[in-house]
Amino acid sequence: MAKTPDDTFRKLRMTRAYIKLLCIPEGETKSVSLAQIGNYEIFMLEAAKADSHDGPLFLIELFDHDAQSVVESCVCHDIEEGVTVFENLISR
Repeated sequence: MAKTPDDTFRKLRMTRAYIKLLCIPEGETKSVSLAQIGNYEIFMLEAAKADSHDGPLFLIELFDHDAQSVVESCVCHDIEEGVTVFENLISR
């Protein structure tokens, strides 16, 4: 199956957000806003450090600003998985 320009754009967008996350200095909250829809916001967050090299790269969370709580949180092991999770949350 051939990649569409939209697929490439989504991967590049997710990669850019991940690089931005990595550039946040230690000691600061490591999160990057991916999108805001009404009272909801989707964030990329640093995954907990693990001893294993095959651990998750990052988390993606759907946050409800009205309730001040996380609605859903997903662990992502690679950029493609992050794109899929992001698209699923956006389509809700």
